[in-house]
Amino acid sequence: MGTVSTGLRWIGLALVCVACSSAGMGSAADSEAVAEERPLAGKRLRVAVAPIATAVEFSGDRPFGAMIDIWEELARRLGLTTEYVRKGTFMDLMTAVKDGDVDVSLGPLAITEERERIFDLTHSVFHSGLRLAVRQKNDTGFLAAIRSLLSWKLLALAGVVLALALLSGHLLWWAERSHNPQSFPPEYPRGVIESIWWIASTIVTGGCDDKHVDGPVGRLIAFAWMIGGIGLLAAFTSVLTATMTAEQVTGVIHGPRDLAGRTVGCQTASVAATCATQRGGIVREYATVRDALEALSLGMVEAVVGENESLMFMIKQMGGDGLTVVGPIFESFDFGIALPNGSPLREELNTAILRMREDGTRERILEKWLGKHE
Repeated sequence: MGTVSTGLRWIGLALVCVACSSAGMGSAADSEAVAEERPLAGKRLRVAVAPIATAVEFSGDRPFGAMIDIWEELARRLGLTTEYVRKGTFMDLMTAVKDGDVDVSLGPLAITEERERIFDLTHSVFHSGLRLAVRQKNDTGFLAAIRSLLSWKLLALAGVVLALALLSGHLLWWAERSHNPQSFPPEYPRGVIESIWWIASTIVTGGCDDKHVDGPVGRLIAFAWMIGGIGLLAAFTSVLTATMTAEQVTGVIHGPRDLAGRTVGCQTASVAATCATQRGGIVREYATVRDALEALSLGMVEAVVGENESLMFMIKQMGGDGLTVVGPIFESFDFGIALPNGSPLREELNTAILRMREDGTRERILEKWLGKHE
C-alpha cells in the first residue's frame, strides 16, 4: 500500500507539472499573439499639433479637440505613447513632417495628390469641404438707403452744380436787377436767392413760370442753363443710379461664384487658398483661420474661405462679430493624418482608422465636437 500510495503521488505531481507547463506555453502564446497584433506597442512618438479650430485647441500647453481625441484612441489601440510637439502655424505642421522632425502631424490635412508627393497621408479621418464667411449686412430700411446715396462721386457732382448755381445766380441778378426788378429784386440777398431759384427751376422743369429774363446777358445765362441743365440732370441721375446699383448688387458675396476679383482671406498653405485663387479671388494668406476672420471683421478682406466646421466654430467662439457663413459647401475633401515618406506607421494607423470607422468610434468623437449633421 505504501508503494502504491507513493506511486500515485508521483503520478499526480507529474500531471500538475504538465498542466503548469501547458499553462505557461498558453500564456507565452497569448503574449506573442498580442505582440504580433500590436507590433508598435510601447513606441513613443513625436506628434506635431497646431491650433486649428475644432480639430486642435490648447488649454495652456495641453492640446484638446476632435483630432486629439481621435489620435489618442488610435494610440491606445496600437499601444503607442505620445509626446506632443506644439507648432505655431499650419505651414509649420507640414514642414515638420516633410523634414522628418516629427513622427506624425495631426492636422488634419486635406488629402491631395500634391501633398502625397511631399509626405504620406493616412486614410480619411473625416470628410468635409470649403465654405465662405462674409460680414453680415444688417443695414436695411430708409436710413440705410439714404446712407447708400452719400457717395463721394455723388457729393462731388452736387457740389459742382451748387457752385455753378451760386456763381451764375449772382451774374444773372447783376444783369437783370436794374431793368427787371419784378423778377429779380435789386436787394442783394433777396435778389440772388430769386436768381438761384430761377436756375433750379430751369434745371428741373426747363423754366420758371412767374419769372422772365429780359436783358441780353441774362438771356445768354438762361440759354446756357437750359441746355446745360439737361446734361447736368442726366449726369446726376446716372451717378445716383450707379451708386444704388453698386450698393445693392456688386457689394454682396453669396457663394463661390462671386469670388472673382474679390479680396479673400485664407489660411497659409491651405487648400482654401488654392481653390480661391482658381476661382479668381485675390488671396491674402494668414497664419490661422481666426486671423483671417479678424481681418474680415475689420474690412481688410471681403470674404474668408475655409473648412466648413472650422469657420462655424471660430465665428461662434468670436461671438459672431458680425460674421456669418454663406453659400453651399464646395470643393469637398477627405482629411487625413500626415506621416514622413515611407513611415512604418502608415499601415498600422490605416488599419486602426478603418476599425474606428467600422465600430462607430470615429463618428461618436466627431459628433461630440461638431454635433450631429445629416
